[in-house]
Amino acid sequence: MPRKRKGEQAARTLTGQQYGQAKMQEEAQAAVPLPSMEEPQIPTMKAGEQPFGRRSERPNEMVTAMGQPEAVLTPEATQQRKMQMLAILPLLEQAASEPYASPQTRNFARKLRLAIGPMEDLQNQNRE
Repeated sequence: MPRKRKGEQAARTLTGQQYGQAKMQEEAQAAVPLPSMEEPQIPTMKAGEQPFGRRSERPNEMVTAMGQPEAVLTPEATQQRKMQMLAILPLLEQAASEPYASPQTRNFARKLRLAIGPMEDLQNQNRE
């Protein structure tokens, strides 16, 4: 086997080949050497390595910073999209008015109503 240069992998051949095939394989690998493969990064901290009750690694970041759905911007609804939302709104409001409806269902019905906007705007746009 030829000596490997710095930054290259050693040439490797399969065993059990026909006579001369391994030599041809070594020469082909010597013509275009393979680059060296870097070792994968080892994670700096494994699960359970640090105590659960340790101090925060991000003391200036609020715990709820990423969990605020109000901060997510919703795209402007087109006229066609508003009409589709308006078609489902009565069914959703009926489900939200049930005594055992979840707070998420009630909140979704409110947000859908707000996304549609005033009914007068829809009626005026339909007349035009």
